[in-house]
Amino acid sequence: MKFSKIYYLSLVASSLLMAENEISLEQISVTANREEEAIIDQALSIAAKGEDEIKLDQVVFQKDLMNSIAGVRIEQTGSIIGHMTSIRMPISTSPYYLFMQDGIPAQSSGFFNHNGLAYTTYGTASSVEILKGSGTALYGSDAVGGIINVQSIGRAKKDSSEAKVFGGSDGYLSLYAQTQKKIAEDRSFGINIKYSKSDGWREHTSYDRFEGNARYDAMLNDNNDISVLFSASSTDAEQADTFNDYNNILNGSKLASDDKSYFTALANTDIRRKFDYAKLSLEWNHSANENLDITTTPYVRYNRNRYVATWQPNLPSNDNELKTFGLLQKNSLKTAFGKLIYGFDAEFTKSSLEYDQTFDISARGKNYKKGAIYDYDVDYKAFAPYVSLNSNITDKLSVTAGARYDYNHFDYTNNLATGTDASGVYYRPTSKKDSFNHFSPKFSLSYQAQENQNGYFRYANGFRIPQATTLYSMKSGYQSADLDPEVTDTFELGYKIDSKSLGFVEVVGYYMIIDDTIARQRVKEGDDFYYNGGKSIHKGIELSLSNKITDEVKTKLAYSYSIHKYDNDAKFGNSEMANAPKNSANVRIFYTPKFINNLTAMAELIHVDKFWMDDAHAKEYKGYTIANLKLDYQVKDQLSVYGKIANIADKKYATAARFAYGRSDFTPGDPRQYLVGVEYKW
Repeated sequence: MKFSKIYYLSLVASSLLMAENEISLEQISVTANREEEAIIDQALSIAAKGEDEIKLDQVVFQKDLMNSIAGVRIEQTGSIIGHMTSIRMPISTSPYYLFMQDGIPAQSSGFFNHNGLAYTTYGTASSVEILKGSGTALYGSDAVGGIINVQSIGRAKKDSSEAKVFGGSDGYLSLYAQTQKKIAEDRSFGINIKYSKSDGWREHTSYDRFEGNARYDAMLNDNNDISVLFSASSTDAEQADTFNDYNNILNGSKLASDDKSYFTALANTDIRRKFDYAKLSLEWNHSANENLDITTTPYVRYNRNRYVATWQPNLPSNDNELKTFGLLQKNSLKTAFGKLIYGFDAEFTKSSLEYDQTFDISARGKNYKKGAIYDYDVDYKAFAPYVSLNSNITDKLSVTAGARYDYNHFDYTNNLATGTDASGVYYRPTSKKDSFNHFSPKFSLSYQAQENQNGYFRYANGFRIPQATTLYSMKSGYQSADLDPEVTDTFELGYKIDSKSLGFVEVVGYYMIIDDTIARQRVKEGDDFYYNGGKSIHKGIELSLSNKITDEVKTKLAYSYSIHKYDNDAKFGNSEMANAPKNSANVRIFYTPKFINNLTAMAELIHVDKFWMDDAHAKEYKGYTIANLKLDYQVKDQLSVYGKIANIADKKYATAARFAYGRSDFTPGDPRQYLVGVEYKW
């Protein structure tokens, strides 16, 4: 679908309706420099969604929270709460993204879980911000394609409490409660908790999930304030398989799989994923003088990720546990040259990983015996000083220059005998240490002809270090692999305007080069290794538009056109990469009719273009277009009812499609679902 068609659709559909918009769209963000800044003033591409729009989205999955932002696509996997991510990159499970909770990484670099948003309390988010492209000087490894910052419970503004019950199709039910209180004029606290469960629309896709947040805020004196934030989540989800036969998609099959080996595995082990997460932080803001503000944020974090590796022929079980202490230290100094931000990030993580064969099995000519495959510990240390200076050249032209130096160190201890396992497939390297360093320069130029406009150029160098599992969970025959960090360069040209006639408009063009790509080479299914490959190029245009059509109607358009190619690759030359649709769009129409007070309706159209299922271009998937309808009606001051119909037309489609080794794999999209809820405030 071309941009002109999408934009025309939003305008025509909007002109058929009449209303006053009640949904406020966020124009302030905190992610780039860990402080509040107007989006219009920032020389980078960042989007924010606030509480009003999130409430109308009625979030069940991560995709509900994120996919209305230009260039952002989240798709759920067979483990339901698990997900894949695409921001300026083909959708994948690769570690090109930094997931955060309240400005703190949700996981350590080097221990990337592609389901990392499942750690965050996304289902109770008060807001979410997404910085696209490589991060600012305040961010290091993994901040390549983008940064997603999920904000938990906000600071209490008054005494309030609320409760929600939400449920519908396929046994879905969620219960939510929140209370906030002003203890004194300068002190407050808040707490919320949510439980959700679903029987799943397919076999073996049920899940249970808890998440909760708490915070305490205090103004100690005129120069010091603190915020204590706690977040936790726990998910237990069954895991279904993909379909090899697309007819199972078209027929709406509710089977967990059409592959006999999946059911063989299910008879031997319980195929499911479990995520556990907790984070406690203390943010201390100190005003040293009228020119210097100091922010110090120590934190502790716990992550645990358990699953059955269904993509491996022997179906081993993984249990990875991480305990982390970290410190974010930032200083903001007003100087004669401009605003200077400097500080450092530090983190220490203790990781343990157990990878076990829980039953005997013969698969693809190999005999796998019950027992331990890997058992190792990793102590991880990271330290990164950074600096950034924003200076006004004229009253309209400003420049920002910054840099960051990252030091990452792994201390690996093998708890089993060095060498191959009983099957001869896996290899356990001897205990060793690995270190990675990287220097990342940043630069941007901003021209604001008027306060409501900003044209900018941005350059950002970024990187990602090899993952611990890539370094130490080896396959036999490939133990000599020696990996370096991937290096990226992002060039970005953007224009933003916020006016009464046009609304908010942002147009961004980007060009990103990734060098020394850490690529996976699969010799045959279940037998792969990693190496530093060549280069890839990622370029595109993103358009964000929020526009008031009438007093009752507002539209929001998020559109992305992108091209992702290999660059002189030994095997694929300069061909387009797989799983990379050129066009994607989200069109939203908000309607608040005057003849029904306190009703807000939103019609939503989601489009994903066709894409190659494999890098060799043997097969192509047609993409999909679906529509949703969401409603919120405030019956009285304390009582609201809300609901949504997802996939109104009950479209049969796949959210992911892959072709490899002569076999196709399709992940089915959700069928039509009905959900309704009640909210009571006091």
